[in-house]
Amino acid sequence: MPYFRICCTLIACFLLSGCFQTETLIRLKADGSGVIEEKLLLSKEMLKSLQEMAEAFQEEGDKKKDEGAKKKEDPLQGMIRDAQKKEGQYGPGVKFVSAVPLTTETMSGYKAIYAFKDINTLKITQNPGKKVDKMGGGQGAAVPEENILFSLKKGPVSTLTITLPKGKEEKKPASPKKEPKETGLVDPKALEQMKQIFKDMGFKVALEVEGQIIKTNATYRNKSEITLMELHFGKLIEKPEKFEQLAAAKPKTMTEAKELLKGIEGLKIETADPVVVEFK
Repeated sequence: MPYFRICCTLIACFLLSGCFQTETLIRLKADGSGVIEEKLLLSKEMLKSLQEMAEAFQEEGDKKKDEGAKKKEDPLQGMIRDAQKKEGQYGPGVKFVSAVPLTTETMSGYKAIYAFKDINTLKITQNPGKKVDKMGGGQGAAVPEENILFSLKKGPVSTLTITLPKGKEEKKPASPKKEPKETGLVDPKALEQMKQIFKDMGFKVALEVEGQIIKTNATYRNKSEITLMELHFGKLIEKPEKFEQLAAAKPKTMTEAKELLKGIEGLKIETADPVVVEFK
């Protein structure tokens, strides 16, 4: 059984589990091709849970087999194997190239490379929960599509237009009722537990062009790299009022979460839409 099918049973949606980090870097060449460099790290506690669940499933399926014939697989190796199945989520023509293990003091995972021929067909999800959902074969809880799309016009100076996901517009009632203000929306003990869960949670989406950026309206640029989103919830914890607001709101999409997180120092959230990058 793929480890991320098991993982999906542990992660109902991305804001209910802070035990993972994801980083996606798109490296774009002048001809429109390039590679996607993806890093995915899970907490060692979560990997331990995956191991225990995998063994439980294996024992159930192997009841009639000889106990000595059972072979336990390292969940990290299972993750790397399952990374090959993710190429389809990035769009047509994207191919898996390689994956290697990554380990930090508190987390373990992999770094995978995927190659694409045409960035115009590429789609990158900004919702880290979708990465888990896709790797699990879609067997977990439904996770909204929140794809970042690209349009490249090649020339002496090429122009890349990046369209960010937009939230659904909701119709407001003609005569909204005034609700009394509530305080203490989150129980202090529950909030403290959530802080422990969220402290290592983080995700990033960035793009690097081969060549020189001539002009861009991107908010966060470092030479030839622009950051579309970078969230570290350890920094959010330093703002208890914002953290409590986020916890109480229970956003179902990354777009909703980004709206709540705007203005927090240290968190990078692109506000320009579309983002236009001229480079050569």
